[in-house]
Amino acid sequence: MTIKLEDELGDVLEKARDGKDWSQVDLARTAQVSPDVIAKIENYETIPDDNTIINLARVLDLHPPSLIDLARGNWVPLPPTPDPEKFEVVCLNLLVGSYPVKCYLLICRETRSSAVIDTGGNPDAVIKKAAELGLKPEKILLTHAHFDHAGGLQKLDKAFACPVWIDKKEPKPSGSHSYKYIADGEILKLGKINIEILLTPGHTPGGVSYKVEGTVFSGDSIFAGSMGRANSSWSTLFESITQKLLTLPDETRLFPGHGPATTVKEEKMHNPFFFGKVTSR
Repeated sequence: MTIKLEDELGDVLEKARDGKDWSQVDLARTAQVSPDVIAKIENYETIPDDNTIINLARVLDLHPPSLIDLARGNWVPLPPTPDPEKFEVVCLNLLVGSYPVKCYLLICRETRSSAVIDTGGNPDAVIKKAAELGLKPEKILLTHAHFDHAGGLQKLDKAFACPVWIDKKEPKPSGSHSYKYIADGEILKLGKINIEILLTPGHTPGGVSYKVEGTVFSGDSIFAGSMGRANSSWSTLFESITQKLLTLPDETRLFPGHGPATTVKEEKMHNPFFFGKVTSR
């Protein structure tokens, strides 16, 4: 099966110019190209020649070779390494309307304790998969409150009767009988495994990532080859990624809310937003 990235060239350009607070006309003027060219790229109507992509990358502070690879479909992240001994990750590829979104079941192998990480906006699919696996999740962990990640809580609450964890800065979605607020660096227990809270705002005010050993569930903060849309703050989102996520060890697996899984190393080497912009600790 062909791996499809969440973002195409047009998405990356739009997000990059958002970071500069530029309109399409501003970008066209700075890059000395026609505004019609920018509009067609962002509407997925055309992919320009390499020289134009290089020019756009330079004025937008993107890495030109990585942007060319993304535009030409020359790169996808390597498949993630197998789950470690202590836990298992089950990825549900769901749809909200026609829009694909990820939901994850995190399972402690020893105790079979489990958690739902984001709902995929499709509670029936989550309930069905949990039943197939003989699971009754004891936690619902939300990376943020958008419907495709938090929709359907009422059905999940009825099925699992478990609390929902969310950052206090995030709008509280409806449907749960019990909300618990989390703090940066806090550790949640799931059976014999620890889940570390990494606050990664920017896509939304209270965006959260969940770290389990060398695996991070990153919501809509970072995608393979791109970043999330900065609905709250572009600079805050960029800092969340460069200071919280991409400073983790290279082999760290990143499971985003959309698109394929990736790793810290893959993003440092191939993501046009972040190539050369992360200082290793």
